[in-house]
Amino acid sequence: MCQVESADGVKKVEEIAAVDGVDCVQMGPLDLSASLGYLWDPGHKKVREMMRVAERGVLGGGRAYLAGFAMPHDGPQEMKSRGYHMVSGAVDVGLFRSAAVEDVRRFKMSLMEDSDVDDDERKQMKDADEKYWSE
Repeated sequence: MCQVESADGVKKVEEIAAVDGVDCVQMGPLDLSASLGYLWDPGHKKVREMMRVAERGVLGGGRAYLAGFAMPHDGPQEMKSRGYHMVSGAVDVGLFRSAAVEDVRRFKMSLMEDSDVDDDERKQMKDADEKYWSE
């Protein structure tokens, strides 16, 4: 199993999928988005177009299975309908980012609990944090 996660990988995906012994090609949408200049935006139109090119390249050869990561804009059912055989629900970078964001949130909340900030200010700070980190 190997992973295609760059524009160069997409260009050579048919060759990659045809290598003897390669049973599965896994798409890396987050890394692909970064390689195309759309960091953290795997739903960008150009990234999605490149993903479709790669998917067709893998499936067209008929030798390798297609695997990938479900994303908020691209759920498991949609991926299955396009020919994916294996879909992962979590992404390592996404899990790490979520853990780091939660750690920062807890730290900031502990600082607010020990301060003279009133409830209205605390709520405004919390709302601002949630908006910033959820985008």
